[in-house]
Amino acid sequence: MAVTHAGIRTEDRAEQAPRARRGVTRRLVAGMAGLALAAAAVYAQTFTLPYEQRGSALTYQGRIGGIVETSRFSVKVTSVTSARAVDTTDLGGKAVKVGTSNLFLLVDVSATTPREPMQLSELTPPVLLTADGRRYKPTDKVDKTLTLFNKWIQPGFWSAGLLVFEVPKDAIPGARLVFVPPDSLMVSDSFAPEAQIDLGLSGATATRLVSQPEDFHSLTGKS
Repeated sequence: MAVTHAGIRTEDRAEQAPRARRGVTRRLVAGMAGLALAAAAVYAQTFTLPYEQRGSALTYQGRIGGIVETSRFSVKVTSVTSARAVDTTDLGGKAVKVGTSNLFLLVDVSATTPREPMQLSELTPPVLLTADGRRYKPTDKVDKTLTLFNKWIQPGFWSAGLLVFEVPKDAIPGARLVFVPPDSLMVSDSFAPEAQIDLGLSGATATRLVSQPEDFHSLTGKS
């Protein structure tokens, strides 16, 4: 009986040894994985900006008629017009007149870039910033192919086009254009520049645009 019992203990040790080695191996692998994750977390924190800094913009100020230069683009507003109705194109390419119970504000913009081409994005578009802080995106009543959104802004060349906003009358006095480049996933673009342009909409100019808008302003030249 003693011999048989001793034989059983020897077999148990033979079976347990590989299990022990596998257990040690798993613990080593888990430990190395933990160290790798910790290192990755430290690395990520090194290059991740605090929440309040993400999306921050470097703001450059300017006025209508002048050029605002930033590190990624230069922009200028040449004129501002108001209208009760404009035209656009339907799916068949036919000109169609559209109106509003508010006003269409048409901002004539030119832009260029120093290095890389860019095209405006509908996800992060230029906006009209009112004196009391409201922001209006370009209207979706006008086909983007009739506006600056359809232009590639190239290095060394000025691309011109309209930005059309549909706004209430009280949004016009003191309004500014906030011009931004298209959004990017690059970390450096967390501080992408923006241009805030004073449109000169005060006093008699604002009164004229509010009280004497054009009845119709053609964007297609076909109506």
